[in-house]
Amino acid sequence: MVQLLGYDQKEDLVGTRILDFAPIDHHKDWSYLQEKLWKELTPSFSLETQLIKKDGTIIWCQITSILFPDNGQTLGYTIIEDVTEKYNLRQQKEEFISVASHELKTPLTSLKATLQLISRIVSNDIQFPDNLKKLLVRAERSATKLSLLVVDLLNTTKIEQGELALNKSRFIVSELVESCCSHIQMEGKYNIKFHGEQYLEVFGDHQKIDQVLVNFVTNAVKYAPNSMEIIIRAEKRLHDVKISVTDKGQGLLADDLNKVFDRYYRAKFNKNQTSGLGLGLYISAQIISRHGGEIGVNSTLGEGATFWFTLPDQEQ
Repeated sequence: MVQLLGYDQKEDLVGTRILDFAPIDHHKDWSYLQEKLWKELTPSFSLETQLIKKDGTIIWCQITSILFPDNGQTLGYTIIEDVTEKYNLRQQKEEFISVASHELKTPLTSLKATLQLISRIVSNDIQFPDNLKKLLVRAERSATKLSLLVVDLLNTTKIEQGELALNKSRFIVSELVESCCSHIQMEGKYNIKFHGEQYLEVFGDHQKIDQVLVNFVTNAVKYAPNSMEIIIRAEKRLHDVKISVTDKGQGLLADDLNKVFDRYYRAKFNKNQTSGLGLGLYISAQIISRHGGEIGVNSTLGEGATFWFTLPDQEQ
């Protein structure tokens, strides 16, 4: 702390807490850790926050604490690392991604609209060559795929900046399933079955929950292409509603189970055979977290996977 912040060891540091050197607007982070983690004696935690040096300079630090009980006392040690340079580089990267995504969104939207218009014009034109119709369909799919990637990048930036707003309302799960999975059903290759109460309602942001469900189903198609049946379940429990998507594909490796919701992470199994940025599940996890729910996956290699999330059964 003497080397990091420039304070005198005896006069300034002895008897203080790390919180004493954090800006006021970062105290809420420490209060959360103290209340949720320290009282529960969680073995370890990590926090990125600001600290103020003696000369008034504010730096970003990564603070990691390891705690353990010993004869009724709580002992441990803390590592503090100056990550200001890393933080600034990350901010520059996020700003670049945000600007680039916004710049890409407008021409992509125009391109999709143009392709859809052309598709309607030529769909019933018997003089238009079939091979060109097929190329047009491929172009539409590619434009849609690019558009989804841009949306993922924009959502990631909003999440990092704390700007992912929710517009909550009550809606019926079965109707959401029917609307969000229609494009996959229309292909005729996969059979999507809904199991659950037909008029079961949830309270949440319809558009964003739609995004989570589409992501789960798309992943099932992508990573389990030979699983012709995909099952979506909705179950009302005591305090929440649990929604899950199950496939009968290859499943996940044990090492992947705790990492699939991390940003930019992609499952090791068949990694090189699938496209994507590794953002879909990360964004899904953030959306569910902001709803006050939980998200997870159950899988055994060779026996398929079940991705699930919960939504509190109350307007909060």
